[in-house]
This record gives sequence, structure tokens and C-alpha cells, in this order.
Amino acid sequence: MIAMSSEIKMVKTEIKLPGDLLYSLGIDKAHLEYFIKKNFLLELYREGKISLGRMAALLGLSRIEILGIMKDSHIPLNYGVSELDEDIETAKRLGILNESNK
Repeated sequence: MIAMSSEIKMVKTEIKLPGDLLYSLGIDKAHLEYFIKKNFLLELYREGKISLGRMAALLGLSRIEILGIMKDSHIPLNYGVSELDEDIETAKRLGILNESNK
């Protein structure tokens, strides 16, 4: 049996920005990486390229925290019929769906 590694290879990139831009926006260097990562992931979510759960995991936040960030950033929740169906099936599997209203 081959053991699978759950370690994800991370990619690091460099972005050059004028210091006065960051200063004028009130973004200090210590928070810049998180700021860029958060906004990059929000844009990927907006485009439907990553899920809410994946975005939360990559930022080390709960889904509730991500929903708050999305609200503050005016990003709508990508939630359609297929996501609802998945949630219903999950709730059934977990035994937490009350189906007594049939």
C-alpha cells in the first residue's frame, strides 16, 4: 500500500508595489501577505473557481468568518440548486434532516 501525503506544495510569489501606495491605504507590510491572499481567494470564489470551504481552509478561518468577510466585501454567496442538493444529502447521511413534513 502506498501512503499518500496530505502535504500541499505551496507556491510563493513576489509582488512589487510602491511603498507610498501601501502607506496611503493604511496597509502595513506585516498584513500585506494576508490582505493579498484574502482578496485573491475572494476573487477566485467570485469567479466560481474555488468553494467557500476551500477558501475558508486556505485562510485558516471558519465558514462563518468567511461569510462575514464576504458580506463586508459585497461578494454574493454562490449557492445554487446543486449545492442545496449536496447539503440535503449530507444532512440525510448525518441523520440531522427532519423529514417529518412529507
